[in-house]
Amino acid sequence: MKRLTTLLLAAGLICSAFSAANAADIKAKGMWDFSFEYTNDSFDKHNSSDRFGAAQRLRTQIDVIASESLKGVVYFEIGDTHWGHAKDGASLGTDGRTVEVRYSYIDWAIPETDVLVRMGLQPFVMPGFVAGSAVLDGDGAGITIGGNFTENVGANLFWLRAENDNTNGYGKWHDDQNNAMDFVGLTLPLTFDGVKITPWGMYGFVGSRSLGGDAKGDIDDMRAGMLPVLPSGSDLTTLEGNRSEGNAWWVGITGEMTTFSPFRLAGDFNYGSVDMGTVRSLSGYDGATSKTIDLKRSGWLASAIAEYKLDFGVPGLLLWYGSGDNSNPYDGSERMPTVDAGWSGSSFGFDGGYGISSDTILGTSPVGTWGVALRMKDISFMENLTHAIQVGYYRGTNNKNMPANAGMTTFHASYPDATGSMVGSTYLTTKDGAWEATFDTDYQIYKDLTLAVELGYIHLSLNDGVWGNVLDNTNRNAYKASVNMRYAF
Repeated sequence: MKRLTTLLLAAGLICSAFSAANAADIKAKGMWDFSFEYTNDSFDKHNSSDRFGAAQRLRTQIDVIASESLKGVVYFEIGDTHWGHAKDGASLGTDGRTVEVRYSYIDWAIPETDVLVRMGLQPFVMPGFVAGSAVLDGDGAGITIGGNFTENVGANLFWLRAENDNTNGYGKWHDDQNNAMDFVGLTLPLTFDGVKITPWGMYGFVGSRSLGGDAKGDIDDMRAGMLPVLPSGSDLTTLEGNRSEGNAWWVGITGEMTTFSPFRLAGDFNYGSVDMGTVRSLSGYDGATSKTIDLKRSGWLASAIAEYKLDFGVPGLLLWYGSGDNSNPYDGSERMPTVDAGWSGSSFGFDGGYGISSDTILGTSPVGTWGVALRMKDISFMENLTHAIQVGYYRGTNNKNMPANAGMTTFHASYPDATGSMVGSTYLTTKDGAWEATFDTDYQIYKDLTLAVELGYIHLSLNDGVWGNVLDNTNRNAYKASVNMRYAF
């Protein structure tokens, strides 16, 4: 705590000195999040994690504004800090050390134009009017250039350096060459009376060794999102890779119509492809000594939502369908690839939880599944108190023979991270399904203080014939009861 106090005092002195010397305006905003949960957020029958936990997080953004054409932004994050954890500095004695820089960028306008340039650590989010992005919703280093051609037509161009030198390498992958990953993208927001449409595209230069080797950085989610399920006996330690650079690309279009308000209709369509060439399995499968594996993944995802605003709430219907894998684990994947998704289709199964409450139990995107969810949000019979109810059913679109043919030992389309933990989304076949029910409440205690309570339950309906002995270690039910508080300033 002493170190944190010293850090904040130093930051304040620096900001004061900068303001006095350069006549810059300093503005600060942010939020404290607190979460108290009783939850079983794993489908692992032998999960030994505590059922009850308490945590907090502080996010603070400081804007240093020189003029309308120039400003700098730094966004600090302290947390997630789990109460009682010494490694988080939250055990007796505190003295937390978890201070992170989430954003650090400058915004400047090209002289004599309305074109704005942003460079540095910043958010990169592909558009999605239904439930956010199922492809990319993350923070990274790069440059964004944006502006408007007319009142109705705009454009945003970006370059994102996602990875570079973030693997240690081993065996055939022990090489510092070809381990960078860069993305360039373009969005074209079109805004008309009652209608918004945004087509977009993104291309990736993927080094052949950017996803291989022991991870030094946070690449595990990208492995699970960009690569296919590898057949049994093959992982990133037993594959002989090539030195060619891979490529990846996505195209999409998202739209929203409010012309017939209070009726709202929104839809998204995304298609993506990743091609890392072919590799050879040194250990083989089914007794083979060597076999060629396509490190390719391509597929699509379509989603739509319809809502109607009433005096007491907003009922809605959410639908989606994503392409799924065939039965061959050697010819790549037919699921849409993802980079760092943040699809918020529900508050427990997907990435729609409040603050730091538990979510993404099923995954950060719904690729390889179809689903339907009935919801009612913004239910209000009392001032400053709102509720949201959602019930959904999901089913896989992956071939029922893939788990057996690939020798899958878990129903996660996952890769082990540096600790051996499995990272990735729940893998459902055409014989598998899931039910989810959530009930969420927000109470505005003060203008800047919110109390949020989230209740969630998920039941997996996995087919015994598809998964066999895998189900012996599976708990088919997950739940959470979460009380959250947020002070926003």
